[in-house]
Amino acid sequence: MGIKTKTACALLLATTLAACATPPTAVSSCSVQSRPFGTLSSGEAVTAYTVRNERIEATILDYGGIIHAIKVPDREGKVRNVVRNLEKLSDYESNATFSKIIGRFAGRINNGGFTLDGKRYDLVTRPDGLTVHGGPGGFGSRLWTSSAAECGVDLSLTSPDGENGFPGNLQVKAEFRIVDSDLRIDYTATTDKPTVINLTHHAFFNLSDARDVYGHVLQVNADKWLPTDTKRVPTGQIAPVAGAMDLRTGRNLGSIANSSEEVIKTNNGLDHTFVLNGKYAATLTDPASGRVLEVLTSEPGLVVFSANGWNGSMRDGEGRPLQKGGGLALETQHFPNSPNVPAFPTTVIRPQWPLYSATTFRFLTDRR
Repeated sequence: MGIKTKTACALLLATTLAACATPPTAVSSCSVQSRPFGTLSSGEAVTAYTVRNERIEATILDYGGIIHAIKVPDREGKVRNVVRNLEKLSDYESNATFSKIIGRFAGRINNGGFTLDGKRYDLVTRPDGLTVHGGPGGFGSRLWTSSAAECGVDLSLTSPDGENGFPGNLQVKAEFRIVDSDLRIDYTATTDKPTVINLTHHAFFNLSDARDVYGHVLQVNADKWLPTDTKRVPTGQIAPVAGAMDLRTGRNLGSIANSSEEVIKTNNGLDHTFVLNGKYAATLTDPASGRVLEVLTSEPGLVVFSANGWNGSMRDGEGRPLQKGGGLALETQHFPNSPNVPAFPTTVIRPQWPLYSATTFRFLTDRR
């Protein structure tokens, strides 16, 4: 299904997605609290919103839509934060993507831009000719307008026509909600002229007390994946999963991320786009703690990234160095470079076709 949807379709999709796997006992009460989180180098104040119920607690920042914490219990009832965060607000400022909303366009676009409706749009690129995650000053580097909502927080921003070369005045909203054991993100976007958009969240998960996720088990609901060129841009080919790319049954992350297969060695670990079979995207399990994360989405793709470049130079909120493999990003999105590959699901939206996208992170426990 393409990225463009109308309101009726959005409502139907929302209902369907929420009903995919409802926990047996509903949680009715929740609370939302806000507090100052510090000041950006620009002098702007950042607010942290903590949303909690009996099963889950999530802290969201209005800077970058950062998921700073998600606290859930293990099989013994021990509660801990299961997303990797950073020690200081200034650390988030110096990292364009860490645990942030990515936009206007997640992933890589080559050829210096794209053509839409017969018109060429040149984008701001790196020296290698690529536009990565929408270019400099992306959505993760912005202070969003924020407000508390029932069991959640609403964030919104405006991306002006021509920002980093993308057409259209874009109005974007991200709604974070806690429902039962779920953290759900609903994205909407409207534009005043045809444009392309691809949103995702770059949170890194670690369900364990260990410094890395190599003891976790990952299952991805995908029969196909996207091979890339030497710049890690999808070639346009859609290939069947095989070897290290076959995650259809749960496999140990350490054995995959440290595989000697060339497809893994080239990226120094997992950093690949999978073509999803349906709304159920993936299950991540920590056998030691019993914590389980299920990912549900309306998006056609999932980028799995095993923090291959972490080297201990960053520290988390507990002061622990972030080492290679210290977290796993499960980025639900459309395919990278889609504006230049007509065969990929479209990322085009128009004034009459707004964006609607939903992703749910569901936290369970395996009590054996």
